[in-house]
Amino acid sequence: MPKLLIFYMSREDEEEFLEYLQSLGNLQILPATSPSSDFTPLYGLPEPSQDESTRRFWLQNTMTGLPLVTEKVPEKDDYVVDGFQSPVIEFWRSWTTSQVMLPGGMQADMNYVDSDRGDLAAKPVEFRKWFESIDGWIRKKYRRLGIYIFAGPGAQDFRERGGILQGR
Repeated sequence: MPKLLIFYMSREDEEEFLEYLQSLGNLQILPATSPSSDFTPLYGLPEPSQDESTRRFWLQNTMTGLPLVTEKVPEKDDYVVDGFQSPVIEFWRSWTTSQVMLPGGMQADMNYVDSDRGDLAAKPVEFRKWFESIDGWIRKKYRRLGIYIFAGPGAQDFRERGGILQGR
C-alpha cells in the first residue's frame, strides 16, 4: 500500500519544502519522463505551467542501495520511472490559476519486488526513514485539513485572502 499526502503549497511554501529536502542530503529531483533511460537530475524546479512536465517529478534518495528502475513507454517514445521498484517519491506540485489552488502531493511505495527472492520486500530502512522525515515535516509545519490533506502557511494565507483550495 503506497503512502500518500495531499497538500496545498504556495510558491513560498514550495521553496521552503525544497530547502528542507536539500538539507536532508542524497536528493535528486528527476523529471517525470526522459528521452533516455538516464534521467538527468534537475537543479530546482522549472516555472510551473499547464504543461504537466513542469508539475510532476520524482524525488530520489540516492543512498538506499536500490537502483533507479526505468521503462520505455512505446507510445510516447519516452522513459518513465518505475515508482514501485525505485527508491523514489512521486511529487506533484500545487497549481494556482486565478483564485483557485489545485492540490499537489507526494506518494511512495514502501515495498518492492525483490527479484532474487521473487517476493515483496520492504524498501531499505534509509528510504523509509527519509520518507517519514519528509512526511513528519509536512505534518508539523502545515495545517491539517483532512485525514491526509494539509495546507502550507502560504496556502492558508491564499485562502484567507479569498482564494479557493480546490477539493476543500
